[in-house]
Amino acid sequence: MCRPTRFAGLGIFDPVQTAHWQYENSRAATDSISIALKSGNNLDLDSYHANSRDVTKNKNVQEKEMQTDTQNLINQFSVHQKRVISRKLDFKCSGWLSVFPTAGTHFELSPDEFRDSLAMRYGKTPTRLQSTCDADGEVFDVNHALNCPRGGLVYGRHNEMRDLNCNLLELAGLKQVTREPIVRNSDMNGENGLRADWGARGFWDAQQMALFDVCIFNPESSSMVNLTLEALFHQKAKEKSTTYSNAAEQRRASFNPFIATCDAVLDSNAESYIKRLAIHLSQKWNSSLSRVTGWLRARIQICILRSVSLCLRGSRTRWRGAGIEDSAALPNISD
Repeated sequence: MCRPTRFAGLGIFDPVQTAHWQYENSRAATDSISIALKSGNNLDLDSYHANSRDVTKNKNVQEKEMQTDTQNLINQFSVHQKRVISRKLDFKCSGWLSVFPTAGTHFELSPDEFRDSLAMRYGKTPTRLQSTCDADGEVFDVNHALNCPRGGLVYGRHNEMRDLNCNLLELAGLKQVTREPIVRNSDMNGENGLRADWGARGFWDAQQMALFDVCIFNPESSSMVNLTLEALFHQKAKEKSTTYSNAAEQRRASFNPFIATCDAVLDSNAESYIKRLAIHLSQKWNSSLSRVTGWLRARIQICILRSVSLCLRGSRTRWRGAGIEDSAALPNISD
């Protein structure tokens, strides 16, 4: 865990392990400056740049060694954990660990949400899970929590993503942002209607409506565990496109699926969406594109992780009140 987030760590370094080579790199990079200060001579820029290049090469070598060490460590885990952790190396899904969880930034997680997210990150079972599902009585494990449709918690993570993106699009200054736009009206029998999750005019092209529909799935489900993540992304995107593309084209609109896993890995369509939305936001805020892209990716990752934690901790049964609204329902009771 004591390694960069891009190497499946937590971004928390062990100073006992890193102090020596960080000191040597710092000393080598500033050697020319130290000599100039001690001697009173002018700084030799050629020597300074040469030292900087050498330090960069050393850092690259050290990163390759860390990457190899990480892969060797992952190979010691079980097949399930190896598959889960490898996703953190192959895809950009660790930005949420690099942001400050300050109040008002929408990056703060509750203690349970944070612990659940770390457990899911490393393929472990979160602590204090109930033994059986409160809706159907089945054995309650992580897969059941992420797949059970009872109580609306699985559908809730879909709604969280829809609402977040609508808010972000409005924040970017796009004027016509629509929640659940109707792509095709129902027939006389009230069937065959079709609606997307959100839409925005002018997102890709000026004055054209862009429609999006989200799918957040559990890649560790028994029906998916033997498929590669790339194959799953392709399958989910094809299903969405088959359902929506022709209907959207008839309405002179574009359609793009937004596919993600429960551990916040995004497919290429979702990544393209984030990059385009980051362009709109960076232009409005007059800010760096890379900075906005990182912020945006972290917001979406946090949204997914919160909704996944709710699937693990939330109730799947309805709460019932006392059933008394006024005194008319009170029985006559005599002493």
